[in-house]
Amino acid sequence: MEYHQSIAAPSEPTLAALTQALGAHGYRLERSFDLRSARHATATDQYLVLLAYEQATSAPPIVITAHECDGITHLRAATIQPGAALNRSVQTAFTEVAEHLI
Repeated sequence: MEYHQSIAAPSEPTLAALTQALGAHGYRLERSFDLRSARHATATDQYLVLLAYEQATSAPPIVITAHECDGITHLRAATIQPGAALNRSVQTAFTEVAEHLI
């Protein structure tokens, strides 16, 4: 299952807010890939892959991608297990971030 959310804010403040929101819902967020770091330069676009681990379980992480273009960050969350449902708290965290950054 996937969930998408677009937020009218650059990626760094969006990810800071997302880290805080997911933490409040029992998740730990880790960066797996960061385009700007990989290129060792400032790029106009940003693309990140993050892994969200639910701290209370040993479940596989949720994969979150963040793509920033023209100051808008497009978030996508997906489970890595086929047919697995995305935890509702992840969707709630995305909504909280969107409301916080408006």
